Amino acid sequence: MSDTSGQNGPVDTDDPGGQSPAESQVPEPAPRKRRGLRITLVLLASLVVFLGVVAVGVYLLVNHLAGGIHRTPVKVAKPVGKAITILITGAGISPSGKLIAKPTLNSSGLIILLHINADGRTGGVVSIPPLAIVPVPGHGQTQINHALAYGGPSLLVQTVDQLSHVPINHYAEIDFTHVGSVINIVGGVNVTLPKKATAFGYSFPAGVNHLNGLTAVYYARQKSLTENGRVLRQQSLIRALADTLANGHLLTNPVTMYNVIKSFTSLLTVDTDFTNAEVTKFATQFGTLNSKAGVFLTVPTVTVAGKVYVNSSMSDPLWTALRKNSIAAFAKKYPSTVTPPAPS
Repeated sequence: MSDTSGQNGPVDTDDPGGQSPAESQVPEPAPRKRRGLRITLVLLASLVVFLGVVAVGVYLLVNHLAGGIHRTPVKVAKPVGKAITILITGAGISPSGKLIAKPTLNSSGLIILLHINADGRTGGVVSIPPLAIVPVPGHGQTQINHALAYGGPSLLVQTVDQLSHVPINHYAEIDFTHVGSVINIVGGVNVTLPKKATAFGYSFPAGVNHLNGLTAVYYARQKSLTENGRVLRQQSLIRALADTLANGHLLTNPVTMYNVIKSFTSLLTVDTDFTNAEVTKFATQFGTLNSKAGVFLTVPTVTVAGKVYVNSSMSDPLWTALRKNSIAAFAKKYPSTVTPPAPS
């Protein structure tokens, strides 16, 4: 009788293919490889947790810093939808160009509307000439910058709202005595001058000038400037700061964002309804509003008997464009309203 077990032993009758157990099993990964995979996964998980903790920590720090920004009571309108309009004024530089240690009302002619469109990424800045004569509630026809002296930020907000019918959602005041610290934090800013100038013994050549904190103050304070020229210089600094923040992506980096917000605590005064989260969001949005994403306009005026008045035939479409988030289209239609990027 022959041996049915074969040369290698009995055949496993449970294996339909007639394979031996060694041939039917899939080889398992080597223990060392599996251990290495587990270590990698643990390290990745730890890194994710660490980054999450850092992000939360930075958020809490930034939120804490935003809480240190000075607040002032101002009557503002609650935002409707995602678009937002902020009325920004300046302090710290008197009409004569002198630097003021303690900012006072009406110490700067800067009056601008910063509008962020509903998309949160585009918008523009509209400058209102400080000497323009407009109706100021309770004070008749007078220069718009007098509203600050007569009734503080709330009266100015009411005046601009009445003039433009654009709801003002927040108020912010920039103290130009501290603007130098912010400019130093971001590594300086670039401005362009059409011709050479001198201020406080410092010479600015024609063309692009890289300003640090000190030379930026000189640039804004040049005594020979007119009131309009001084306002244009202040706007130029704001535009240069926005460009620097956007082009350097400084507000997308947690460390630099912390430093920028920290420097903003001495630079800004905002309304009491401006929450810490909104201030942080505003700083981020401002940092994206560079020359590519935003437009800079000046409210058109006419001069009659030596006095400046708002040109309603052109300003009315401008206010409508603000309300409809279409100021870029307005700028293309009315290029004469575009604020020059290189003030003298």
